[in-house]
Amino acid sequence: MERIDEKLSNRAKFVRTILMIVTVALTIFSYFLAIYIHHGSAYPDPLAILNRGFFVTAVFIVIYWPAIDTWLNLNEVYRSRSYGYIILFHIIEGVIGVVALLFTITILGLPNFGRNVLLTFGGISTILCMLAKIFFYVILRRFRKQGYNIKSVVFVCDRGGHSLVELIARREEWGYNIKAIIGGRQTIERFGRRYPTFPIDNADLDNILTQDVDELIYARKYDSSQEIERLIDQCADLGVTFRLYSPFLNRISSNTQLRYFDTNAVVTVSNTPSNYVGLLVKRIIDILFSLAVIVVGFPVFVIIALLIKLDSRGPVFFRQKRSGLKGRIFGVYKFRTMVVNAEQLKAKLMEKNEMDGPAFKMANDPRITRLGRWLRQTGIDEFPQFLNVLIGDMSIVGPRPPIPSEVEQYERWQRRRLAMKPGITCLWQVAPNRNSISFDEWMRLDMEYIDNWSLSLDVVIVMKTIRAMVRADGK
Repeated sequence: MERIDEKLSNRAKFVRTILMIVTVALTIFSYFLAIYIHHGSAYPDPLAILNRGFFVTAVFIVIYWPAIDTWLNLNEVYRSRSYGYIILFHIIEGVIGVVALLFTITILGLPNFGRNVLLTFGGISTILCMLAKIFFYVILRRFRKQGYNIKSVVFVCDRGGHSLVELIARREEWGYNIKAIIGGRQTIERFGRRYPTFPIDNADLDNILTQDVDELIYARKYDSSQEIERLIDQCADLGVTFRLYSPFLNRISSNTQLRYFDTNAVVTVSNTPSNYVGLLVKRIIDILFSLAVIVVGFPVFVIIALLIKLDSRGPVFFRQKRSGLKGRIFGVYKFRTMVVNAEQLKAKLMEKNEMDGPAFKMANDPRITRLGRWLRQTGIDEFPQFLNVLIGDMSIVGPRPPIPSEVEQYERWQRRRLAMKPGITCLWQVAPNRNSISFDEWMRLDMEYIDNWSLSLDVVIVMKTIRAMVRADGK
């Protein structure tokens, strides 16, 4: 007898295949329609559109759209998938697909009907595929409400899983039939009048699972893995799908992955960017950009060095110990903007600190030289830090590197800003009110950057930094 999970797997593959065929058919039709909208007057016979230019592009449509569908899991039918997800990811699919087509046609010099046709095609195909998928989900959910395509599920739970039981019971369109609930006294008291319930200590699970059950959901607190391993083996022997629910899983971020030490699986939770390719590209950009700034800006740096020497006594550069990635200490370079004994004078000025928290900020700091004030307002004093970027201690964009004595005063949650390589510019530096922002808000901006990091965000921050430099509104 074929196992239940094998039947479900085969059915899922069949549905995915049908949805893929529908997607391909709709995209090809959309391309045909887009050509007719823009060039219909040139084709009295619409079938004349089916020429070499049409078929060449259609081949790449047939390649790209199924690949993007698979990558975005758009043809995976999840019972709880929202319509918002379908709409958003079909828009993403349309944008990626059209960009890929434009790039392919341009690079290979393929015959085509023009950029406007491709843009129109992207809009039409996105709408048609989106509506088709939504229609498919609407029909499925209507069938489930009428009792078709139902999965029978058994819960093994305690109080922590009650909310999940209530949610599944409430969402009839998901198509779950709660066959039985196994739990303690509180669980039996809550659900005993609505569903068959059994005490956790003496439930005949083998007998329960053989009563036409598709899934078992384990949703109770556990002190060891032995009980879970036993249930997984039991479900596997009976062809029942095992699912594990825990409130702990709700606290795990989207940066959670399954990793392996040899053959040993471990759940890995990372609250810092883990996109290796993206971070590699970021590092390459850091090297190329910093090299360009150093080479192109060298004559300007020489002039600034001469002006610093003429303006006040002391060295051209200021080197200070800062905390970098994971708290590693390194020397940061800046054009000197203060008098030579600025660090000694700082202790006398601490009572005039305008920044709450461990950081020191003072609008009219008497230690700043005349030229130094202008260098700070424009941000030019930070330019030597491109040497730090080239070395690898810093990045162009990232949380500003703090002084070690400040780090010692951080609260625990604030130390996470050290989990990413520090940068020359950051979200705080491009904030419109950065001169009046509190220390905690500054730290939260750094956390926001770490949690939402992307190459595009770096580009936005760099552009805003250039604007801030032009305005010279720094302190």
